[in-house]
Amino acid sequence: MSDHHRPGSPEATALLAEREHLRALLRLMPVGVYIVDARGRLLESNPMAETIWGGPLPQVELEGYGIYEGYWPGSSRRLEPHEWALARTLRDGQPVVNEEVELVAFDGARRTVLHSTTALKDTRGTIVGAVAVKVDITTRRQAEHAEAFLTEATRLLVESLDWESTLQAVARLATRELADFCIIDVVGDDGELHRLVAAAREPAHQELMTRALRFPPKVDGEGPLARVFREGRPMLDTDISPETLARMARSPEHLWTMEEMRPRSGMAVPLLVGARRVGVINFILATPGRHYTERELKYAEELARRVAFVVEHARLYREAQRALRARDTTLALLESFLAASPVGMAFLDRELRYVLVNPVLAAMNGKPREEHLGQRAREVVPELEEMEGLLRGVMEQGSPQTLLDYMVPARPGSPPHPVQCSFFPVKVEGETLGVGATVMDISERKKVEEGLRFLAEATPRLSASLDLRTTLESTARVVAEHMADYCMVDIWSEDGRSLERVAAVARRPGTQPHLEESLLLVPAPHPNSPIWRVLESGRARLIAEVTDEMLEDSGFDANYRAALKLLRPRSVMMAPLIARERTLGVLTVVSQEPARRYTERDLAFVEELAWRAALAADNARLYHQAEQAVEARDEFVAIATHELRTPLSALSLQLTALQRSVDAGRMPTEEKLRQSLVTARRQTERLEQLVKHLLDVSRISTGRLELEPEEVDLTELVHRLVMRFEEKLAEAGCTPMVRAPAPVVAKVDRLRVEQVMMNLLSNAMKYASGQPVELHVEREQEMAVLGVRDHGPGISPEAQARIFERYQRASGRHSRESLGLGLYVSRQIARAHGGELKVESTPGQGSHFILRVPLG
Repeated sequence: MSDHHRPGSPEATALLAEREHLRALLRLMPVGVYIVDARGRLLESNPMAETIWGGPLPQVELEGYGIYEGYWPGSSRRLEPHEWALARTLRDGQPVVNEEVELVAFDGARRTVLHSTTALKDTRGTIVGAVAVKVDITTRRQAEHAEAFLTEATRLLVESLDWESTLQAVARLATRELADFCIIDVVGDDGELHRLVAAAREPAHQELMTRALRFPPKVDGEGPLARVFREGRPMLDTDISPETLARMARSPEHLWTMEEMRPRSGMAVPLLVGARRVGVINFILATPGRHYTERELKYAEELARRVAFVVEHARLYREAQRALRARDTTLALLESFLAASPVGMAFLDRELRYVLVNPVLAAMNGKPREEHLGQRAREVVPELEEMEGLLRGVMEQGSPQTLLDYMVPARPGSPPHPVQCSFFPVKVEGETLGVGATVMDISERKKVEEGLRFLAEATPRLSASLDLRTTLESTARVVAEHMADYCMVDIWSEDGRSLERVAAVARRPGTQPHLEESLLLVPAPHPNSPIWRVLESGRARLIAEVTDEMLEDSGFDANYRAALKLLRPRSVMMAPLIARERTLGVLTVVSQEPARRYTERDLAFVEELAWRAALAADNARLYHQAEQAVEARDEFVAIATHELRTPLSALSLQLTALQRSVDAGRMPTEEKLRQSLVTARRQTERLEQLVKHLLDVSRISTGRLELEPEEVDLTELVHRLVMRFEEKLAEAGCTPMVRAPAPVVAKVDRLRVEQVMMNLLSNAMKYASGQPVELHVEREQEMAVLGVRDHGPGISPEAQARIFERYQRASGRHSRESLGLGLYVSRQIARAHGGELKVESTPGQGSHFILRVPLG
């Protein structure tokens, strides 16, 4: 140790005095100062430095500066040990002046400081240490940030009247400058608080805010936010406790959401406009070391005042806009309603001048809307002068009035038409402004009523007869009397291939002769023929105006067109006669008057009448069919009695003759006995066949026709059947020819299929005796086909469908030899197998019966 620095030496004493003077000076300085040696170890520091750092400074070298926590301003990046100003100055000797750093003190407080450092050098220029000065500018920066925040928030608030998006922007700004989370609740029209905004500083925390949107405070709740709103006083919670969170929570999920936010300090400020409470704004800090103070609360209150003003202003603006839109909507709706109304409508002021009038009423009065406005009612329609007393009485008495069937002229020179008028006083807050009027043209309604009366009167006449032609003639006559110059009815012919005109009635006697001539001129099928179009489509057709070009292009032949020119059609309606989904024919209604044009309404009445006429005609047809069925039944009973009696009588005679021979002791010869037995056997088989048919009909009618399917070779079955009928075929002079080149095996009821083939073969022998009979068996895909072809007289087209019905028999000499059940039973057996029995025949060229049954 140098003598100059020995304790007690003058130099040492002077050095100690200087150090004490330095320490005293440091204690008095309002900034933090500390001195370190060349390795960065602390030599001296003042109390302000310890205040800034939140405690005594540790004795660490440069490598240990990691214990200090600091961040670059506006950045979340932490300073590395070598980035501190002291470390840089000790390394390169360069001073650092007023470098801003955000540090976290040892007690957790966050402060913003200005950091300045300078190196200490000896006489040789060697760095022996450094001095650091820290100025705490936290308050100043907070004030600057708060002022900038309020300025920017004000700019955002006044930029737009779309307050929802504006509040979103303000909340995002608040999370950058004042809070980690910002939540805004605003009062809705229902008086409850609605959470409009929930913003977070960190994007990763926005999902928490989305969940928080579901939990606005209840106005009558017990939580802190509810009290802030009700009492209108702000709340500052410098250290949020778990108990505070529990009081705020509305549900366990709400509590979990708030706990995940990890709030440390919070402010809740009411949004007030005078005494009116419009909401609550809530600021939350979650950063360690940061806590709200009264200073931040003042800034929050100022922001809340500005936000409340903007919210209230925006609400008033929105209400004004809503009122304007409501007014415009009401006017637009009124205009649209008046324009679209199917009835005439108007409003007249107290002087009975038109203020509003819709197009329908203007058309009724025969003048444009512009010529109504400002004019008295009697100036527009002179006939309305007599109604002025009524209108004034409505305004004075305040009670509505209605006029039914009031006759007014539609247009100058036109006949008057009935209208229904209603008048009512129009008042606003008890003051009568005028009278409203609705005018409805009821001409169409009158016509509808007349049409309904016409239908009501026509229906009994259509049902008066059960004869088809009489019914259709009544239909034509009813139409001609009420709504046509002449009417025609065409129905399908019996063969279903052409039309037959069964009725033609004219209202004028001079037209009837020409109309009767047209009875023989029914239009032939043609794609341009309107009658045939109606038949094919089943839809009625209206030709409002018939032109000469239409007649030329209608597809009618020359004779029919010539007849039409004499009948002079000017407007035509054609309606199909449909009953039970079956088109029976067409009802044609014609007007010869150029001034009369049929409309869709007229067509609707004709369709209704056609439906009723078709129903009456179909009832007549069904009645006729029922009569025929009764006749067929009676004939069947007579034939069945005869058919059953014939074999029984023959059998009885044979048995009686044998009994007499035995009783007389005259035994018949072997030949005679054989002949008697053969005859008895044939009569028994015939009787058995008749009974079987009757039993089958009974089973089919009750749905009890049962099958016993098995694998059957149909080729073999046909061959065996021909062998069994060999004797009968010879007696009938029929030569059998079988075409069955290969076995055809199907799963069928052997006896039932054999029964069908026996019926077909018996019919062939009966109706084509002396002619060959062809039988064939073949396979078509998944079906077995069996056929019997004869070369007899054939079957007419109209009889081909009828012969498969019950009790129906072919005409001719064999008609009394059958019950009319064989083909009916045979077809039912085929259908029970999932197949079909059909016939192909041309008169004079024989018949071909075809049985199809599935193989499986």
